[in-house]
Amino acid sequence: MTKPWRDIKPNAQAFDEVKIRTIPRWKESELSGDEWRISAVIELLRNGRVIVTRSFRNVEMACAYASAVYYDATDNGKASFAGEGDICDQEGCSEKATITYRKLANYCNAGHKSESQMIKIRCFCEKHRERGNCGLDDADRNYVNVSDKSEYTIDPEK
Repeated sequence: MTKPWRDIKPNAQAFDEVKIRTIPRWKESELSGDEWRISAVIELLRNGRVIVTRSFRNVEMACAYASAVYYDATDNGKASFAGEGDICDQEGCSEKATITYRKLANYCNAGHKSESQMIKIRCFCEKHRERGNCGLDDADRNYVNVSDKSEYTIDPEK
């Protein structure tokens, strides 16, 4: 039997959250005096985990360089568009996946159907197990529940 392949997430993005935070720090100096200083950090997250962190002088500079941080991260292999480990495939969700679906067919954005020789699966948590009926590729009618079949077990390390 062909090994199941974790398919690209529905509406896949490299990261599902971007944070820019101020980082205060206390500076002590006998020469220039003591004071609070600030810097800023950009964090790119996926499924609740920080994937990329980059520091800047302040929030203004972090905002100015945010797209450069994003493209640098994708150019350096930090982007992922498929499912990860045993985490839900819904964008922005960091819950453990509890249900595994096998996709029946592939659909492009124009709605064209194609068959695949590969066995493609997607995994979701209880909250996101219902996929709806609006789309073609990510619709309830395009999935078969294979959660109870051992050959579709998710390896959390991958």
